[in-house]
Amino acid sequence: MRNFLKALTISLFLFLPFSCGNEEEVNVLPEVPVNLKINLLVDDELRTPGNYKEYIKGVHKPLAGEYLGYGGILVLRSIHTGEEIPFRAFDLSCPYEKSPTIRVKASREKGVTATCQECGRIYNLLEDGRITSESSKLHLQRYNVKPSSDPNIFRITRDFY
Repeated sequence: MRNFLKALTISLFLFLPFSCGNEEEVNVLPEVPVNLKINLLVDDELRTPGNYKEYIKGVHKPLAGEYLGYGGILVLRSIHTGEEIPFRAFDLSCPYEKSPTIRVKASREKGVTATCQECGRIYNLLEDGRITSESSKLHLQRYNVKPSSDPNIFRITRDFY
C-alpha cells in the first residue's frame, strides 16, 4: 500500500505541470454571419498602426451581403510592421455580458485595450482580445481577416466549425 501511495504521489507531481496553463479558449457569443469589406482608401484611419474603427449595426450602413457580427465589429491596425495581415478583428460584444447591445469601447489610453462599460472587464487588443483584469478562458470573439488581390482591400469573415 505504501508503494502505491508513493507512486501515486510521484505521478501526481509529474502530471500537474502539464495540466495547468494553456486552457482552451471559449467562444460564447452566438454564431452569426460575419462578412465585412475594409477598403483602406475609404477607411483611411486604419492606415495608421494602432488605430481602430468600429462598425456597429444601425450606425454603419453595410453594403449588400455585409454582416457585422453579433454586436458589431472592431478592427485594429496592428502596431507591428511587416505583418502579412496587419489587422485584427473582434466582435464588440462583451463575452461576459453576451448581449449585442452591451459593447466594449476601445481606447489607447493604457495601450490598445477595450473596456466593457457594463462589467468593467478590460481586454488587450494586441494580445488577441485576451482579458487583462483576471485569469479567464473568455476573450473577445475574434474574426478572420483575409487579404484580397487589391492591397487596399481586406475581408473580415467568420469560419464556422
